[in-house]
Amino acid sequence: MKEELVKELEFCLKLWQEQGFCKFGGYTKCEQCACPYLLLKLLSGEVLHGDMQRLTLEDWKKKLEEVKAKSI
Repeated sequence: MKEELVKELEFCLKLWQEQGFCKFGGYTKCEQCACPYLLLKLLSGEVLHGDMQRLTLEDWKKKLEEVKAKSI
């Protein structure tokens, strides 16, 4: 299951880079979407919330690499 979640996060970030939105959630702009945050929580248990700035695409790419490195 973890492998499927990683693929979903990769897909999500790819769409962000190419389009800046997806059809999930009514064309929500990627930088405002909760999906990457939820996927990260399911993958690693890390919860990002509260008084914080939203992560950029580059931040998410780093998070994805961290998750992949821990999975090996």
